[in-house]
This record gives sequence, structure tokens and C-alpha cells, in this order.
Amino acid sequence: MWGLVFGIVSFSLATPFVSTRIFNKWFSLPEILYLSPMPTISLASVIFLWLQSRCLPYYADKWSWTPFAATTALFALAYGGMAYSFYTYAVPEKLTIFEAASVPESLFINLLGTLFALPAILEYTFLSYYIFRGKAAELLYD
Repeated sequence: MWGLVFGIVSFSLATPFVSTRIFNKWFSLPEILYLSPMPTISLASVIFLWLQSRCLPYYADKWSWTPFAATTALFALAYGGMAYSFYTYAVPEKLTIFEAASVPESLFINLLGTLFALPAILEYTFLSYYIFRGKAAELLYD
């Protein structure tokens, strides 16, 4: 959990200093008011995770799904903030998504990346399921 928090905080502290455009996008009015719920909800999720990790397990695993939900919310907020920060750029400060769509070379590079990455992801997923099949047992916290 603390690695995730460290990564999100590090990225959040470094991102505004990457470009003036992102700094202005984060810290000008009214954008700062629109973005203020993101760090607030993130902090609340971290506090909730910390408190939950001290209280688990509950009887009959009641509420054991909530740390997963809070972690998923943290990831979603982090990716949403990153998408907001870098939108409309495919390559930060160099190439917008609209320019990339009109350049056939960039689409070809994306195709090549997909042709290599997607089979590797699928192979790893199937291998993981194959290796761990039938190994699940009753959840015990002893």
C-alpha cells in the first residue's frame, strides 16, 4: 500500500513541474476547484485503507472487499489525473492525439507495439491461470 501511495504522491508532485501548461491547468481558477476533489478523495481512500488494514479480518470475511475497492479508486483517480494533465497530447508537449491520428507512421508504430504487447499480456494471463488453477482454498488469516 505504501509503495502505491509513494508512487502517486511522487508523480503528483513532479507532474506540474514537467510543463508550464500542466502547472497552469492544475493551479489556475476555476480548474483548481474542479480538481480539488481528486486529492481529497485520494487522501480519504489512503486513510480508509490504513484503518481497514489494521482491523481485518472481520467475522466471515464481511467487508473484506473494501480495501480492494479503495485501492481501485486510488488507481482510477491517479490515471484520471494523469489523463487530465496530458490531454490532448499523445507525446507530452510534442504531438497531440489529433496530429497523431493524421500521421500514418504513428498509427503503424502503435500497431507494431500492439502486435508484440497484446500476445505477451494474453500469454502471461493464461500462464498465470494455468499455474494457479485449483490452488485456491478457504481463506484463513492464521
